[in-house]
Amino acid sequence: MGKQPENNSKTIFDRGTDFALSNSVTAMSELFGTSLDWASERQWLNVVADHLVDYLFVKDRNSRFLFANQKVVESFGCSHPNEILGKTDLDLHPQAMGQSYFLEEQQIMQSGHPKLDFEECAVTKNGGHRWFLSSKFPLSGADGNVVGIVGVARDITPRKKAELLRVGQARLLEDLAKGAPLEGLLRQLVLLIEEQLDGVHGSILLLDEDGRRLLTGAGPSLPPDYVEAVNGVEIGEAVGSCGTAAARRETVIVEDVLTNPLWADYRDLIRPTGYRSSWSTPFFDQSGEVLGTFALYSAAVRSPEEHERRLISEATRIAAIAVERLRAEEQIWSLAHNDVLTGLPNRYSLKKHLEKLLNTEDDGVANLTLVFMDLDRFKEINDGFGHATGDEVLKEVAARVRSEVPSQDMVIRFGGDEFVIVLGEVSGHPAVLDDLLDRVRTVVAAPVQAQGQRFSVTCSFGAVRYPQDAQTAGDLLRRADAAMYAAKAAGRDRVHFFDRFMGQGAKSRLVLLEDMRAGLRENAFFLDYQPQFDLQTGNIFGAEALVRWQHPELGLLPPSEFIPHAEETGLVVELGQWVLEEACRQNKRWQSEGLGPLLVGVNVSARQFWDGDLVGQVRAAVQAAGISGEYLELEITESLLIRNRDVAIATMSELRDFGVKLAIDDFGTGYSSLAALKHLPLTRLKIDRIFTGDISSECSIMQAIITLGKELGLSVIAEGIEEEAQVHALRRFGCDEGQGFHLGRPMRADQFTKCLAGQRLQRTVNVPDYSI
Repeated sequence: MGKQPENNSKTIFDRGTDFALSNSVTAMSELFGTSLDWASERQWLNVVADHLVDYLFVKDRNSRFLFANQKVVESFGCSHPNEILGKTDLDLHPQAMGQSYFLEEQQIMQSGHPKLDFEECAVTKNGGHRWFLSSKFPLSGADGNVVGIVGVARDITPRKKAELLRVGQARLLEDLAKGAPLEGLLRQLVLLIEEQLDGVHGSILLLDEDGRRLLTGAGPSLPPDYVEAVNGVEIGEAVGSCGTAAARRETVIVEDVLTNPLWADYRDLIRPTGYRSSWSTPFFDQSGEVLGTFALYSAAVRSPEEHERRLISEATRIAAIAVERLRAEEQIWSLAHNDVLTGLPNRYSLKKHLEKLLNTEDDGVANLTLVFMDLDRFKEINDGFGHATGDEVLKEVAARVRSEVPSQDMVIRFGGDEFVIVLGEVSGHPAVLDDLLDRVRTVVAAPVQAQGQRFSVTCSFGAVRYPQDAQTAGDLLRRADAAMYAAKAAGRDRVHFFDRFMGQGAKSRLVLLEDMRAGLRENAFFLDYQPQFDLQTGNIFGAEALVRWQHPELGLLPPSEFIPHAEETGLVVELGQWVLEEACRQNKRWQSEGLGPLLVGVNVSARQFWDGDLVGQVRAAVQAAGISGEYLELEITESLLIRNRDVAIATMSELRDFGVKLAIDDFGTGYSSLAALKHLPLTRLKIDRIFTGDISSECSIMQAIITLGKELGLSVIAEGIEEEAQVHALRRFGCDEGQGFHLGRPMRADQFTKCLAGQRLQRTVNVPDYSI
């Protein structure tokens, strides 16, 4: 054929040793049972094999390499084919990996059956991983006996790493939504990024509360001594990559830590690790404050490649979410002990405080006075000037009371415009106690400026002494409440100490309860409905049913005037049953008029949940009305779940099985956290108006509740929307639903019917309309 053209392809057929070549040719001839003219055919065979993107090899019956294309040769870090010729995987791979390949191929040859399209993972010399999609076929000689094996594989590492990244991200977000500990989440994140990169290790450092020092968040693959040494380093210029990045608030790329001046003071620290490059990127919260840094270290002197920069960006995004989630959880947990509006301890803290005081053997407890304080006619401020004004007044009153009460004593916001003061030492000195309460009454009565208005607010006090007047926390509260009502009955703006012969106040309450029973018999109660809106479309999708009482003598009474008494005596169970039945009947009427389907929410009190047959009541109300359970939503409070969560979950699960939806009402003012909510069969969170009212200052908590609530698969609705700016902010935060005076006030059923009918006529116009 003449002189063959020179070929740079390196295969065992033209550049192996004489011994290797002769043995390979002989083995291949025996393999196929015929004599081949390799001189005439090897050239095109070499070219074809070496131009394949796949890995191609042939082995004999003992799994020794007889042929391998250039891809296979280079995969072992070899430059010449004869470096692998005649060897097995046991000679070329670490023991465990080589043994695995050898046994697998022997099994294929013994069975005579190929193994097709399976994934294999190989560990590279620098500790990285490569994934292959492989097929291996047994080869038979002329006599039909298996004499070897041929294998073909394709490198699928990029695809596999992308798949592992997606799976890892999904697992991280799931764990994040479930409330997994931050330390584990950050470690998981670092390992996920390291899995994508060969020979690169990562770390996460978190900025402390003072914003001065970096603390270890995660560094699972870094030397422990190095991790310990950098823990607590103060940020600033020339403080390595991470300290500088946090101070500059920008990414810092150091190609060589042993020569870069940013590492001048830390070279002796990093030299033993073997790392030469360090790239650090800060990550931020939604307000732009630095939360920490994410860093990668490499033994090579280099800058990060483009795909590494993308991974760093993704890692910092997830790290920021995780750290912000922890902060939001801490804030939400703090709500179990503190009132958001005033900053005072809440009624849960009061319960714990009283239990601690009354169960201790300390002699100091012999002197204790509990004071129940209620603002006079505060409802007039809320109704006449709006809740925002009322909230400002409450904050100012709370601050004034706290300033007068001794620091060792407790001031609690009990709820609404009610406060409780627990006094210790001064209780043993009647004159001092009287003077203290008079000072509190005086400072509260001083004019208050709120929303450009000037208000004069007075308050009524009811005081009870321990142990003279009551011996338990419950009795102390009830009797202080009774004394406070006596103060109001006597003209307000005064202090009244509990008197066992305060019959008139008790009689008034009993009369009110009898009137309520009569009102239920005589249909004196009715429901108002406050519309709930889809904030994207402007459509009404539901309503909250609110009970009202038309008293024959006192006129129209809001729930705050009679529900607490009904709750205390158990009459709320009967009242709640009526509300359920009426709400379901009205919903059926709307459906029959073609105005549905509509979701109607009904508030469930703690007494109704625990003392009544709630599941039976709901089932009977829904069936009697002839509607599906999916159109009824029960709104429960977080505090209701404290008593017995397991029993509560069982009851809630029964209701969900019947199709009824369940919402947590006024979320953020009670005792639960988003991590705890994942165990409850809920469908919706109702964010308390406290957060909506001052959305600018509470935006981080609002966003955390909305985001993580959705991660748990719950709908999220914001209450107390009173202006258009709140609607825009809530849309921006991803909140899809809302209710409040700006969108629609509570209204009678007939007026609500007109709104629904008007909406039906306007549905062809895709423009949000909140003008209810």
